[in-house]
Amino acid sequence: MKKIEIFLDPILYYMEDSSGFASSCYIDLVKGKVVLPDIDEDISDEDAENEDRYFHVEPIASHESYEIMQDFAASMESDEIRDQMFDALERKKPFFNFKSTLADYPDTQKKFFEYKDIRLKEILKDRLAECGYELEEKTIQKSDEH
Repeated sequence: MKKIEIFLDPILYYMEDSSGFASSCYIDLVKGKVVLPDIDEDISDEDAENEDRYFHVEPIASHESYEIMQDFAASMESDEIRDQMFDALERKKPFFNFKSTLADYPDTQKKFFEYKDIRLKEILKDRLAECGYELEEKTIQKSDEH
């Protein structure tokens, strides 16, 4: 399996975007960076269709996002918070209601965002593995401050 090292934050953003803008997000498998044919001048839509060089980052489906929220709710130790989350997910507009419920619990909200990022990374790793790539997250190195 080939290794690819890349900053994941922008990719995770595009994986969640349901507006359609993310449909043109790719990973340059040679340079290990995110490219957007509509924005980056050095890549066209035709170039991006080269599957040997570019990996199309598909946004997650709504059922995958819903499953992430369900799994997170199930992991809650507090019966009160867990019950409120499941109640939110069962009502009309579950995504809005779930986020509204989270807003009432800032610490839990922070944990959810961390949990969601972990799950999105797992999904991306699995998708890249299907194409023969092993994902390594690139991190920013902090310089020694004196």
